[in-house]
Amino acid sequence: MSNDQTVENIAAPAEFRPEGAAAKVWEALIANPGVPITTIVEAAGVSRPTATKALTAFAEAGRAVRTHGGRSDQGRPLPDTWAPVSPDAPAQPDEPPTTPDAETTPDVPPANAPAMSLQDAMRILEQEADRRATAEAELARAQAEEDARRQQAAQTLAKARMVEDARQALTDLLTAVTTTYAALLADDEAAFATGLESIYGGTADVRKAARVGQPKVTGTTTAWGSNRNTPRPLRPHVLEHLTKHPDLAFTANEIAKVLNRSSGAVANALDTLARNGEAELVSERPSRFRVAKPQDA
Repeated sequence: MSNDQTVENIAAPAEFRPEGAAAKVWEALIANPGVPITTIVEAAGVSRPTATKALTAFAEAGRAVRTHGGRSDQGRPLPDTWAPVSPDAPAQPDEPPTTPDAETTPDVPPANAPAMSLQDAMRILEQEADRRATAEAELARAQAEEDARRQQAAQTLAKARMVEDARQALTDLLTAVTTTYAALLADDEAAFATGLESIYGGTADVRKAARVGQPKVTGTTTAWGSNRNTPRPLRPHVLEHLTKHPDLAFTANEIAKVLNRSSGAVANALDTLARNGEAELVSERPSRFRVAKPQDA
């Protein structure tokens, strides 16, 4: 007999004997009182629609009662339960109407679940903007310190190199002068002529060491070992970069990477250009500059 067979003969007042698939459902209900329909389906070995139809018929005949599951402490729906009713049991109050498959209702959050307000979202965005600005400033400061440290290390290394070259040149010159003077006293014309050539070459090396070793004053710092006669001016190069890209705005760090200069020095140059009307500040977090338009210059 099919599991979907219509439930028959279940409302007899004297003796309750359902037939077919309904009998299996009744036996499972008797053996498992107060359980959800999924347990009854598994125990009876029938389909869910068949069990639902049989349990509904039992309830209409007053032989089964359905208890609404309600919700858990977390607000999740609980499955309804079914239990058999003996003929002598008092009538059960009607349960609130529910659908047969209420226990399979998908989980939904409680109605009073807190939601983020627009003010909270705006506050979070403002905090993130402030954090980014602070991080950008901190990174720029760290970059400036690192550039200054590297510049100081390069100057120290250049000075040490200059001192070593000067000592070698002077030592070689002293050796040439001594041997040439000895050749002169010994009336060794060949050695004397060779010594003069060595002295001439040695003096050239000393003059070169003296030129390279002369300190160059740049502002409040002294640069050693520079082979440039004058320091590179920074402001014209910054203005040139802005002029090449008139529709773009740059941070000091971005220009410093292009010019291979410290971001702190570039920032000072940008501030001076802005005060002179040659550049304009277009944003403050982070500070971005572009070349001043002709009408604003």
